[in-house]
Amino acid sequence: MGNLFQVAILTVVFYWILRFLKGTPSILMLGVLIILFPALYFFTYRLNLQVLHWLIERMLALMPVFLIVVFKDDIRRILAFLGKQRFRTFRRITSANKQRRLLAMIDELIDCSCAFTAQPHWVWPKSSETGTRGKGKNVRYNTGALIAIENAPRLNEYIEKGVRVEARLSSLTLQTIFYKGTPLHDGGVIIRNGEIVAAACQFPAATHLENRPIHTRHNAAIGLSELVPDITVIVVSEETGNVSVTTVPGRLEVMENPRHFRNVLCNRLGVKENSEKDKPRKKNKKREGLWKRLLNKSQNWKNSAKK
Repeated sequence: MGNLFQVAILTVVFYWILRFLKGTPSILMLGVLIILFPALYFFTYRLNLQVLHWLIERMLALMPVFLIVVFKDDIRRILAFLGKQRFRTFRRITSANKQRRLLAMIDELIDCSCAFTAQPHWVWPKSSETGTRGKGKNVRYNTGALIAIENAPRLNEYIEKGVRVEARLSSLTLQTIFYKGTPLHDGGVIIRNGEIVAAACQFPAATHLENRPIHTRHNAAIGLSELVPDITVIVVSEETGNVSVTTVPGRLEVMENPRHFRNVLCNRLGVKENSEKDKPRKKNKKREGLWKRLLNKSQNWKNSAKK
């Protein structure tokens, strides 16, 4: 029984190795080694070629090291593949948590932008739902804002030159930073992993003259997006109240309303909007349908019993 178990394990291992190497040049080399060395070992033994047989035995003893050296790239790919398969469930859990954190961050950014702009149609409906985001509906600051959101830690140079904040991201915190009376309002804010890392950061200006806007904040937003294309920069204009986002490197897009703003941020940050809300609704619909069927059946039974 133990031998069969070992044979089964080896069979599965070799099957997956061959399947992984299928269609690559390594499969040909592996096939040559598998056929050539056993054949040479058998013929040298049968023909009593002692020197060659001894040499092949020593080569077979060093075969594991030889295989590691020759197939190092394929071994690296196999280990990376196994690592991805092994932690797929863990990544799903962490990905769901990350999605929730990003959605909460997006809500705070939208509410903050609604508070900064004086345009009447910029009212975020989430404010009335939660009761904690009413700031953007009632309080309006005639001031601008410049916010850079990192997808990866690439703005350390500007963080070191700014003022360290290390605060939890919230709409009120951003409103406090960009209020005209505070010493941190002049400059940009950098957000990393859902936290306000630094404020009063000086971003580079746009390098292309055709992309150079009039306002300083817009100039800095475009300049930063040109140097670091994978970041997202939000600009609120102090003069017009327009909210703009760097959708592509070196270009700003004006947001029409909070819903448009939310869709753009979700797309830029890789968030599936309303993915969490859709699932419970489907379950509730199934439960409601099942409950209705049970009620109908019980009513039919009562009617048949009366008859």
